[in-house]
Amino acid sequence: MIAHRSFRAMGTEIELVLDANSHDTAFDRAEAEFERLEQVMSRFRPTSELSQLNEAGTLDASADLADVVGLALAAREETGGKFDPTIHDALVAAGYDRTFDEVAPTGPARDGAGACGGGVTIDGHRIEVE
Repeated sequence: MIAHRSFRAMGTEIELVLDANSHDTAFDRAEAEFERLEQVMSRFRPTSELSQLNEAGTLDASADLADVVGLALAAREETGGKFDPTIHDALVAAGYDRTFDEVAPTGPARDGAGACGGGVTIDGHRIEVE
């Protein structure tokens, strides 16, 4: 039996598809995991760990956030800066300081450039952003 469940998460529509007779528990667990990850990594939720890090500049983070930041910094290094996880200020300067649903579809909301290439250090689970 094919079963579907859709919900919004991470700024997009998520659709789960299972081929199983018993699916409600699996759907509930998958949806809960998306919610958990958004509580860690959403820049649009003021209470998320990532938002707290962006606000305070330092955070004793969960293992998930520390791992993802470490992977993102490694990707910046491996791509010579073509991929850069330190674009928060540049996004805000360009008008992406709100969800994609709220950004005008006709182009950038504002002119201006923010800095990228910021310094980030990770010591265990402690993350510091310069």
